[in-house]
Parts: sequence; C-alpha cells; structure tokens
Amino acid sequence: MKKLLASVISIALTISAVLPMMSFAAPDTAFVLGDNIVEASSANADAYAEQVVKLVNSERSKRGLQPVKALISMNKAASARAKEIAGKFDHTRPDGRRGFTAVEDAGLNWSWVGENIAAGYPTPEDVMSGWMNSNGHRDNILNSRCKYIGVGYYNDGGCANWVQLFMDSPVEYTDFPTIKVQSGDKTNLSKGDVNGDNAINAIDASEVLTEYASVSSGRGSRFSAAQKTAADMNTNGTVDAVDASIILGIYASNATK
Repeated sequence: MKKLLASVISIALTISAVLPMMSFAAPDTAFVLGDNIVEASSANADAYAEQVVKLVNSERSKRGLQPVKALISMNKAASARAKEIAGKFDHTRPDGRRGFTAVEDAGLNWSWVGENIAAGYPTPEDVMSGWMNSNGHRDNILNSRCKYIGVGYYNDGGCANWVQLFMDSPVEYTDFPTIKVQSGDKTNLSKGDVNGDNAINAIDASEVLTEYASVSSGRGSRFSAAQKTAADMNTNGTVDAVDASIILGIYASNATK
C-alpha cells in the first residue's frame, strides 16, 4: 500500500500536513547507494538517495529555483527516519519527538525544516511522482528557502520506505557526499586518483581535504575503502592535509612537464 505524509516547520512553528494517500503498490525492487553516505538495509541505498536528489533539483530547475545540496549528515538523519517510519508511519518519532528532531540530532542548526515521508513506492521516480502530485509534498520540494536536503531509503520486508528532509539554515554547511568513483574498477584506484577519473589533480586534493575535515569534526568518513587507500599518499593509515599536499605536488609536477 502506498502512503504519503508531509510536514513543514519553521522558527515560527507553523505546521502543514497532508493526509496519507493510499493506492495499490507495485512490487519493491532493490537499490544500491555505496560510499557509506547512508546506513540502510539495502546495498543500493545511496544510489537511490542520489537519484532522488537529482530528481528534486530537476523539478526545481524547471521553475528557476536554486538546487538543493545534499549533506551526509542529513542523509544519515533521513536514513534513521526511514527506518523509524517502517514501524510508525508518522511525523512523530517512536520516542514521541517530532520528525524534524532527526536534523537536530545530526547537530545541524535550522531556521526552516520540512519532511516528506512515503511508503510502498518501489523506485525514486515513483516516489517523486507521488510527492510531486501532492500539494504539501510538492511545496516542500519547491520551497525557495530550502538549501539542504537529506534522503533516506529503507527496505522493510519488501516495502520501500522513503524520507526527504529539507532545511534552511543560517550556517553554511560543507559535509557534502563524496563524489562517486568513476572508474570501472571501484576496488582498485591509483594512488592520488581519489575520484577515479584517471587523473591526479586539484579536485582529488580538494576531496582529500574535505574528507579530512569531515573526519576531524566527528561527522565521519565520506570515502569508500578504495578511496581511502588511494588518498593515503604517505601510507600512514590516515587521510589528511599532508596527503592533499602530496597530490597537489604531483599535479603541479605533471602540469609543468
């Protein structure tokens, strides 16, 4: 059975909701997300989240709105909520708190938050279609205040559970999901080629610095095991600014040849 529910809260604590929309559900299919962006029951959970973010930004682009940015911390918060709604399909969490508190649990400061939840939709395209055809959900997706997004997916015994968390904040956050490894072989990357594009350049160094900042601040790793190995230039078991410096040195050396 397909279900939808939307909620939005601002500092003024104005709330809107849409009653569940019921219809028959198609059989669920498996998703894969990779790169430990989201903890979920399916190996494909981050890929689903990535697809949903792309679909959200496609809808926003059609209307001249700025794209939203996915945050690792919000993806994890949405993933936690996706597991919660599998047992209690509601904007109230099992512990009695409102759904938006998952954003606060992630340590994020907000001035506006919105939450869309859904169950029974087998693919990102299906759930986005359901959300876009419901006024409250569509309003969250197209809210001009929204800067950041988190997407969670949880497969509970064949039933797909989906959560979108939206946020505006006075804080500029930078813990964006790592770029996907582009190499056909995701388990073996050349040293320094963090993004698997067969080149060692400033983009790789930037990814290493962002990874270092994320780990140092306690937000956790953004890298797959292969990326960690490729990024650890001095093979000391850590990814840090020294590794980024070495990558930049290689890039500069290659650029002058």
